[in-house]
Amino acid sequence: MDKNKLIQTANFIEELSWLLESGKNISLKEISILIRNLSNERNIVFHNKLDFAINNEGKTYLVGVLPKILQDTELFKSNSEMLDFAEEVLLLKPSRAAKRSRIEYIGWIVCEVSNTNNENLDTLYKYLKEIFSDDVRIAKIKKAKKEVGFTWNKIIRNL
Repeated sequence: MDKNKLIQTANFIEELSWLLESGKNISLKEISILIRNLSNERNIVFHNKLDFAINNEGKTYLVGVLPKILQDTELFKSNSEMLDFAEEVLLLKPSRAAKRSRIEYIGWIVCEVSNTNNENLDTLYKYLKEIFSDDVRIAKIKKAKKEVGFTWNKIIRNL
């Protein structure tokens, strides 16, 4: 070992001893326990968040994708069509007498979906994800909407 390494090691030990002496009221054992507990708590929080995300996958997806879907004016030409979708597919009960703007209705729908405990949302999520992840399917729906007797339930049943 060369002389510089010996001097560095001696300096390190001296600084370490000074640090340990200055923290006489600090228990290294307690610090190690505290660090382990924090690590466990962090794992628990992570797993709780992961469980929440998995258990609410449908709701989370719908809350994220509904604004984009509902703003598509080819898919929903009017507020009335959008509200029909909310009633028929999402099983919501919007007030048509409120005379809200499109954006207000979209916000209301998204908030209602977020606050609902409807177990059908997971099934609905799977159908809507299948529908709206395929541009060809969306084009077919837009075309079908122009035909008499169009219903969202019919589209979903045909999946």
